[in-house]
Amino acid sequence: MDDDGRGRAMLLWSEIEPHICVPIKPEDKPFIFLADAGNAEAQDDIGQLFLMSEKYQAAMYWFELAAQQNNPDAMQWLGHCYITGKGVPKDDNLGVMWLARAAALGHVIAQGQMNGLIGREKNK
Repeated sequence: MDDDGRGRAMLLWSEIEPHICVPIKPEDKPFIFLADAGNAEAQDDIGQLFLMSEKYQAAMYWFELAAQQNNPDAMQWLGHCYITGKGVPKDDNLGVMWLARAAALGHVIAQGQMNGLIGREKNK
């Protein structure tokens, strides 16, 4: 078996597809290939696909890969997963950290979430 230059075994799509735990539409396939190649936006998209299918650990894997490349959307989703305990043990501190990082990069939803958290603390 050959490797892909990064030390990973290369497999045929036909060998992998039956083992994927979510329905894959033909239009999703290019995103999977891009995500596997390291594209952060595609990794975030695949993470959302798994999240919406309630495959939380798989979603976290892809969100973490994208977040490591400073993808603010993936960071916001990581924050959501940590705060809600989806795919990971619930951890408000890590959740807020990821939301803050996404907000600092200009992610509008994360900014709103952070403003809501700050407002909630001020009203206590």
